[in-house]
Amino acid sequence: MRQVKVGVIGCGHIAQEVHIPNYIQNPKSKLEAICDTNQDILNEVAMKHKIKHVFNDYRELLNSGLVEAVSVCVPTSLHSKVVIDAARCGIHVLCEKPLATNMKEADEMLEAVSRSGVKFMVGFNRRFLPNHLKTKEYLEKGKIGRPILARAQMITTGPYGNEIEKSSCPKEAEKRMGSLFDSGSHLADLMIWMLGKPSAVSASISTHEDEVGVDDSAVVSVKFENGTLGSICVAWLDLPDYQAMEDSRKIEIIGTNGKIESDCLGPSLYFYSTNSLISKLRGKIKITPVKFDPKIPHEALSWSYKKEIDDFLTSIIKNREPSVSGEQAKEALRLILAAYESIRSKSVVTFKTR
Repeated sequence: MRQVKVGVIGCGHIAQEVHIPNYIQNPKSKLEAICDTNQDILNEVAMKHKIKHVFNDYRELLNSGLVEAVSVCVPTSLHSKVVIDAARCGIHVLCEKPLATNMKEADEMLEAVSRSGVKFMVGFNRRFLPNHLKTKEYLEKGKIGRPILARAQMITTGPYGNEIEKSSCPKEAEKRMGSLFDSGSHLADLMIWMLGKPSAVSASISTHEDEVGVDDSAVVSVKFENGTLGSICVAWLDLPDYQAMEDSRKIEIIGTNGKIESDCLGPSLYFYSTNSLISKLRGKIKITPVKFDPKIPHEALSWSYKKEIDDFLTSIIKNREPSVSGEQAKEALRLILAAYESIRSKSVVTFKTR
């Protein structure tokens, strides 16, 4: 089997928990090198995973001839520079979400990728959750009629989790650019993927932790081109009990003939339709497309990351486009930036028909 020679740029939490182990475990890849400006972290990760080639400067990694693909796991503010340099070196890229900090950066990234002809994927792993895939399928088949209302809500620990020192929270929050940028980008991508492009956006943000200089909660109202009215609600809160918070991690879509509730982090969806005999007899039906252990709540999320990495590698090996393109990721970024513009202008932001 052909193996893609891979490097990982940035060895923070997402690289250590997702990218590095999944590349090591996937038979389609060979992890050749890692890069980080923090020498202590670099040494620790290299020793743990027995990685021979380490770099402090990502440009040295790109020019080393060791890799043909990289995962970009640096802070969002650095995405554009690293992605553009990788593309210019003819190296395929899987870039963590969100795509960039502004549309100018996004356009420059996509132009560089297009010019070089490399594969470019953005890490919206939640599209690979089987319950979200089933939700999209049901919507396309009209199983709940025409969508009328949609709500996407996600409460996560963000930078307030136990794995992050309290003194480091402000810096970590700033690096993530706020809960709307960090968590909201996932929900924006899923909503657009399921419901189509937005036509108007308005938003509000708040900060409940005084020492943090960015938003840690946000509400966005969205009108989609198909007429659906939606909301995106996000917050950073250290409320770790998974079952207690389960109802606050949902995508709910109500249509003219029923409704779907899909778990943001998997693994199930809840379906009701006036056209379904089973629904008429039993009411709301729980569907788990892939059976996961209910005692391991994050098993489905881990599975989605494996699928994401595998899709990226397969796109290179089979010379096809990845499942999450840069153009699609740009639409999610457009929505998030419009939400922040709405906050600044205290008005509804409308999108030009493209």
